[in-house]
Amino acid sequence: MKKLFILFLAFYVNHALADGDPSLEDLLDTGLLNPSRNVDASTASKFSQRIQKAPSAVRVLSHDDIAEYGYRTLGEILRSLPGLDTSYDYVNTFLGARGVAIPGDYNTRVLILIDGIRLNNNVFDSALVGNEFPLDVDLIDRVEYAAGPGSAIYGNNAFFGVVNILTRGASSLRGTEASLEYGSFNTHKLRASVAKRLDNGAEYLLSASQFYRGGPSTTAYMDYSVVAPDFKGSAAIDDEINNNIFAKFSIGGLQLTGVFSNREKGNPVLMNFTNDQLLIMNGKSVASSQHAFVGMSYEFSLFNDWNFQTRLNYHEEEYQGSNPFYFDPTSMFIAKEDAIGRWWDGEFQVVNNRLEGHKILLGVEGRLNVEQSWRSYIEGWDSQVNRQQSSQRFAAFTQDEISINDQLTFIAGARLDYTEFGSNVNPRLGLIWNPQDKTNFKLLYGSAFRNPNFFEQTQNEANFFHVANAEKINTIELAAEHYFSPSTKFNSSLYHYRMSDLIGQANYETGLVYLNLEEIKSIGWETELEQRFKNGLQAKLAYSLQRTTIAGHEVFNSPRHMLNFKFSVPLFDSHWKLASELRYLSGREIFFGHLDPQWLGDMSLNGELNKNFSISLTAHNIGDVSYREATRIANYDSFSAKQDGRDIRLKLNVRY
Repeated sequence: MKKLFILFLAFYVNHALADGDPSLEDLLDTGLLNPSRNVDASTASKFSQRIQKAPSAVRVLSHDDIAEYGYRTLGEILRSLPGLDTSYDYVNTFLGARGVAIPGDYNTRVLILIDGIRLNNNVFDSALVGNEFPLDVDLIDRVEYAAGPGSAIYGNNAFFGVVNILTRGASSLRGTEASLEYGSFNTHKLRASVAKRLDNGAEYLLSASQFYRGGPSTTAYMDYSVVAPDFKGSAAIDDEINNNIFAKFSIGGLQLTGVFSNREKGNPVLMNFTNDQLLIMNGKSVASSQHAFVGMSYEFSLFNDWNFQTRLNYHEEEYQGSNPFYFDPTSMFIAKEDAIGRWWDGEFQVVNNRLEGHKILLGVEGRLNVEQSWRSYIEGWDSQVNRQQSSQRFAAFTQDEISINDQLTFIAGARLDYTEFGSNVNPRLGLIWNPQDKTNFKLLYGSAFRNPNFFEQTQNEANFFHVANAEKINTIELAAEHYFSPSTKFNSSLYHYRMSDLIGQANYETGLVYLNLEEIKSIGWETELEQRFKNGLQAKLAYSLQRTTIAGHEVFNSPRHMLNFKFSVPLFDSHWKLASELRYLSGREIFFGHLDPQWLGDMSLNGELNKNFSISLTAHNIGDVSYREATRIANYDSFSAKQDGRDIRLKLNVRY
């Protein structure tokens, strides 16, 4: 790989010397000298507005940011933001937010959208952020994260925040692209995409990709287990394969979006035997999932001050789990799990600014759950848990953005949700002060809720345990943004959360159940400092201090300190950049143990050999640090899972 890189580098230098003045396309690809001030985002309020006016501390990451730092999954993108972290249990990647990171809750407390389409499903309420995410990160144009409760606009799941992934179009992809990745752990990825803008103004984008990971030759569990005497086959089972298809078509205010993804994840079968010895047994655990949706949205205006938007989406999601287990070293049984979700959701909203000093949002939303089913059984046995249902939810919401004067804006909103658990009302209040162009303050209050999902209900009913109550949260936050100079940006947030009836997991007499916890409080401070220099060097330092407690004790898997430092610097010219990210998480208490502090570093080298051929070399966990992440159950030898070491990948990208 080293010789190949040197060859590419020499080829680049030869072409760079022959290049003339930069073209318009080159200038469009050149990064900004200063942090952008007037950035628009639509996630916080469901309509486009300057982030200084948004009733949330909004963070935005662009396609260039994602490529520059070599982010490979949505989880890697999000964990670079203040207050967010991830954990991985060899099957799924879980997202933690502002001190609450419960492995195994399937990311139910952060709402994730693709082009405004709700992704959280109707069985587990999940929207996973690792390789399970149904969209290739190369197709992301930008990621918007609105921190804090969003139930006043979005309803269920918008508990700790809302993430909206906006996809690329013809202006960004510019024709046809193909990419090839190869790297550590026998990993490779292929992608082919085509996008075009037609003479009548219509645009389309089609893309297909496949990701494969064979797994390390010596996986984590080999460190503390032995092969059973009668084992047959290969012990290195930690493989994964994903297939993704994405399509988008737009003309005027109409947009059609389609996504299909299929994933299969394999893991070993282990057994605790004599003398606490962990044995690698015959068999293979497989988790398979499919997700597909088709969405339509249409935007139009009337009388210049009435803007309408309507959406209609159809989703299908299926999950199958096959998990061999042993009562003794000679008797293998297979536990099966199946889940199916099919649903429609739709929305109609209008934004009106006819009244002077007011920007009013009105909307209605509904979801029709055509099918919600979950089944669990042991192959060959008669006993099983099998539950199916259909349900529906409806909501109405409103928000008014009131300009008191040039410096002061007041925001008031609320949403009423009708669900199978009754009604929920969630308000939002915000006071935004811009004393000068370079300074912004926000005082925000909000509440949110999350109903127990279908899986949590089913688990409790199968174990003859009462269904948990809905979770609720009340928050207050003070956010500030200031430009010390055009090239130096500072922002900070101070928040206090009070959560009641948060749903947690417990082992009951007959199995896993979900119950309401005592009141949880979280107080925290997040801050970012961004600096851009004239020579093209960019640096950003983010720090989060958080303390999340239940009955006076810090909650499970909650780091007190999180730090993220990243920088990028041009090497030869603006077409070649070296970028690096350093992350720190303080030690955390977990079930029956403790996780040590983590210092992890990533590095990425990106360059263009010519206008149509680019290359990147990324190294994650460049220091080959040995570390662990929390899991919800005893995973092999503890309630934690050892993570991968150094992971290097080479990526080639061609466009024409």
